[in-house]
Amino acid sequence: MHSPCPRTFANRIRRQRSYARIAGLLLEVVGAIVAAVVLSSGVRPANAQSTEELFRYPRTFLNGVVSATVSLPLESCRDLCSARSGCAGFDHSSDGSVCRLFASVEGAEQSQGHTAATRGLVTGYRPPTNPPAFPQAPEPPPQPSPPEQEAVAVTPPPVTFRRFLNRDLKSEAAETRQAESVEQCESMCQASQGWCKAFTYDAWNRKCFLKERPGQLSMNARATSGVMSGSETPSASGSATYFEYFNGKAFSGNGFRELTARSRDECERDCSSQNQCIAFGFTQSQKRCLLFDQPGEYSSSRGTDSGAKRQD
Repeated sequence: MHSPCPRTFANRIRRQRSYARIAGLLLEVVGAIVAAVVLSSGVRPANAQSTEELFRYPRTFLNGVVSATVSLPLESCRDLCSARSGCAGFDHSSDGSVCRLFASVEGAEQSQGHTAATRGLVTGYRPPTNPPAFPQAPEPPPQPSPPEQEAVAVTPPPVTFRRFLNRDLKSEAAETRQAESVEQCESMCQASQGWCKAFTYDAWNRKCFLKERPGQLSMNARATSGVMSGSETPSASGSATYFEYFNGKAFSGNGFRELTARSRDECERDCSSQNQCIAFGFTQSQKRCLLFDQPGEYSSSRGTDSGAKRQD
């Protein structure tokens, strides 16, 4: 046998090394492809924080781990929790505007003076006013259609309300807020993303009661109520009408009629006999009886006794 030529042997060694480098490069390419497939699978980390809208729970007090307690208005409390990634929910007390932020929520209970919201549904508790939407079935692929003219976006008309002067709505309020006017109260209801269907504004105490449904209309001199246009007109309360007295107080405004009366009872009878009259003010020293169809706030006034019609 002849021994191989040294040059031929060296060439064979170089070819084997080249094949090894090519195989290594192929393995790196395959590994990169597999890693890309895994990363593109869209699996969400277990500790990922949802950025969706908070679930609203009116008249609710939360139980859990409190991470912070501050004094803020309701909307500012809501915004603060939404902006903090570690906030699992909050509750807000209308008494003192106390805002509590929770690191975790373990449960909830009914509380008239509180409003709460959470990132997740509260287990074992009633559903929120904005429950999550159920996933829809995938739509079939669109069929080819002939070209059409470009669609023009149409803005829906703004929500409007029918107002009822000197009337309260006998239904529970979902939220209670401070408002400086009936117009501001109505705007709060309009901005509720659809859950607010009616409101009542207490002009004497500057309070706005936002409601998910209207109730019966009852007489109340301090109140103006609004019901979303297009909904059924609320029925009137059948309760007996009586007078709520404010001794040593006088309503602001000039009223719609001034009469002479010998006593408060006589002035009250004059108001009772007229449907337009919702309140009266009687000044003993002047024998003066003033009738109101929309009384303003009352203030202290020695020698003047006032009364306003009301139904429970």
